[in-house]
Amino acid sequence: MHEYERQWSRGGGHAVRHPLRLKMERLGSWCDLKGSVEDFEQQLERAAQSEDVADALLADELLPLWRVARSTGRLPFDET
Repeated sequence: MHEYERQWSRGGGHAVRHPLRLKMERLGSWCDLKGSVEDFEQQLERAAQSEDVADALLADELLPLWRVARSTGRLPFDET
């Protein structure tokens, strides 16, 4: 989520229907769901198979990052 917010602020996007904003909103709603780390991963896996194209595309983008973060404790683009 932080990476999307960083991209949004750098891009100066203000369009309500901007794809990056839509990704941030969708991810925010997924993050608001209560559950364990495993539940979130299952949510991503279900979304990757979804007929909702936006869910599937976002999950396809996030699932590999999620797996790297779980295994290493860091994101590949994390500069810290």
